[in-house]
Amino acid sequence: MEQSGKILKIKHGYNPNSSSIGSIIFALPVALFGITIGFGIISSIIFSYFIKLEDKKEDKP
Repeated sequence: MEQSGKILKIKHGYNPNSSSIGSIIFALPVALFGITIGFGIISSIIFSYFIKLEDKKEDKP
């Protein structure tokens, strides 16, 4: 006898082959890594700007 259209088992958790959940699980660490690198670059640019301002203030008599 054939059982068509009946759900036999449900597995809970995420499916890495699923287009929606699998892409989110991959994108989150990549986004966090990118934000960390971007924050480091921007903060170093701002910090170097303020260091140059301090050097100019010290050079003036």
